[in-house]
Amino acid sequence: MSIAHDKYVALQRRRNATLLALDRRTTALVIVDMQEYFLNPASPFSRACERVVPGVLGHFQERGRGVVEPSLRRLLDFFRAHGLRIVYTTVASELPDGRDLMPIFQQRNAANRAAVGDVAIPPRADAWARIVATLEPRPGELVVNKTTYGTFNSTGLDHALRSLGIASLVVGGVVTNVCVETTARDAADRGYEVVLLDDGCAAFSPEINEATLLSFQGPFGRVRRTDEVLALLERADVSPSPRAGTGAV
Repeated sequence: MSIAHDKYVALQRRRNATLLALDRRTTALVIVDMQEYFLNPASPFSRACERVVPGVLGHFQERGRGVVEPSLRRLLDFFRAHGLRIVYTTVASELPDGRDLMPIFQQRNAANRAAVGDVAIPPRADAWARIVATLEPRPGELVVNKTTYGTFNSTGLDHALRSLGIASLVVGGVVTNVCVETTARDAADRGYEVVLLDDGCAAFSPEINEATLLSFQGPFGRVRRTDEVLALLERADVSPSPRAGTGAV
């Protein structure tokens, strides 16, 4: 590594270490795209990736199931126990033929269909589009479906969050350097305080995961581990907002 990189890392770490406080009344947990077709090796998405480069999803799916799911589940349990806001995102087509997806996704679906006989990004009603069972949404928890990488670009999430009085987001899920990062950066640009979960995200390699987290901290928000976020929320001894959010956007 260059001296310039070492200095940049030092700067980012200093930025990331600045004081952070979370208000329970205005903080939401955002769980990004923890869907079967990403995390299940039997999905058409997984099978097509494996056909191109065997083993490419090994690290990603192992971390997703073994690290990210348990971390998000701990936060989910805390947010539910204290009546705090929870938002799930999914990426899937609203139309059965997938024509509402952005062109990049439509092209990927065509290539996936040619490779394994099925699309990579399924319709919203498809079983492969479901959120994994350990994190399954409960009635009354907000689920937003997007047709782009970033959640804010193809949903009404911004309007919903502002209506609910949300100012801070704790964000985790998959894939770190794609939908998670795009959603988190867009949130920062819209004025939200954003915390990315160090042990709550997964990418196809540890290197790209770490590079994404390093790049995010400072200009866009903070990076914290699940234990740190829970400690911040425990210290924020404030009753949650009485309003309850429901439905899908």
